[in-house]
Amino acid sequence: MSTLAANFSKASTKKRVVLFGGSFNPPHEGHLHIAHKAYEAMGADEVWMLVAPRNPFKDPKIYADLSHRMEMSRLMTAHLPWMKVTDIEQQYIPAGEDFIETAETLKRLRADYPDHEFVWMMGSDNVIEFHKWGGWQDMVKNHIIMIMNRTQSTEEIEAVKKSKAITDSGLNVDMHVKGTKYTKQNGFYLVDSPVMELSSTMIRKNLAQKQPNIIGLFNSVADYIADEGLYDYGGAPKKPSGPKPKCP
Repeated sequence: MSTLAANFSKASTKKRVVLFGGSFNPPHEGHLHIAHKAYEAMGADEVWMLVAPRNPFKDPKIYADLSHRMEMSRLMTAHLPWMKVTDIEQQYIPAGEDFIETAETLKRLRADYPDHEFVWMMGSDNVIEFHKWGGWQDMVKNHIIMIMNRTQSTEEIEAVKKSKAITDSGLNVDMHVKGTKYTKQNGFYLVDSPVMELSSTMIRKNLAQKQPNIIGLFNSVADYIADEGLYDYGGAPKKPSGPKPKCP
């Protein structure tokens, strides 16, 4: 048995939290569908939306400030007690730096929340390049890597199974079976993701064109975007205001 597989069987009594990282620029209905699928498939206690720090090289007209994306995410998830919105990745970035490896974020989370079991969720397209992530072996050793199969095709499943990180780890890819709870503590878990023709890029384009009733955008989020003038919608972007978001 490989060292990565050593922790692969013991069931955990810790609070299970799925980590859903992204820019959420803006957050939309597709994000909620994916989060709900992950919540159910993992038998999770919570799903945390890890809202990524702003890229300083991005145009603010198309990349809203972190505080705006945090507030939009809160508005979208306000009715879901099992969803938390956090900027903890920003909080963990070392002073003088503008980036932190995902593996380091997870290491910090394990230390700060020892009574939590964190599951990292990623798209099947990201698995192909996963072996290039710094500290990916540590992630696999200590966490379930939940892979969302977005196309639900056999070709995508085979590509995932043959990806370098998975073959190098010596672990198999477990397939989600509806109605069952995944009890392992680390490894790769493939789940069929809801197929929705939605993207933040498409929504930003529709906003820039001043289209009404944009599909996939919650009314509360659409109102916030208009009030704040984000994405060149309803006027020039305003400076963010309000208290610093806190980790759940």
